[in-house]
Amino acid sequence: MMSHEHLRSLFIPGGATVHMANPYFPLIIGCIIMAVLIGGCSSASTAPDQVIQSVSPVEASTLIEEMGQRPEFIIIDVRRADEFADGHIPSAINIDSNVFLEHIAGLDPDGAYLIYCQRGARSASVCGMMRDAGFIEVYEVEGGLSAWEAAGLPVERG
Repeated sequence: MMSHEHLRSLFIPGGATVHMANPYFPLIIGCIIMAVLIGGCSSASTAPDQVIQSVSPVEASTLIEEMGQRPEFIIIDVRRADEFADGHIPSAINIDSNVFLEHIAGLDPDGAYLIYCQRGARSASVCGMMRDAGFIEVYEVEGGLSAWEAAGLPVERG
């Protein structure tokens, strides 16, 4: 008769017991489950032809200088209208993040966009919406208008 002392037991909810010869089996299974969960969360990656990235305020300013004359380049402030009136990046238009999905169909997915809010949370959400909708070129100002102003870059009022 074979001894089962070398086997480890794993108790499964519902009362089942599984005997395993390898004491590291639960650790291996746990690592596999974690890898699948982490891999599943990264499914929000960009398509090969998409450019969806965060840029510093100085890089954003350079983008505006380089691309500002292109009609397909649009700067979008996704803050509320009252925040926009208090100050915004020159040439920006205002589309509140709370109603952005209502306006996304009116934007050209092949255009180039610079997105910002006050500190970065709302713009990150909007960039995710644009990525999921298949927009090709979207840049987000890291740190939003707060970082833009801290860098000494121009702000329009009104």
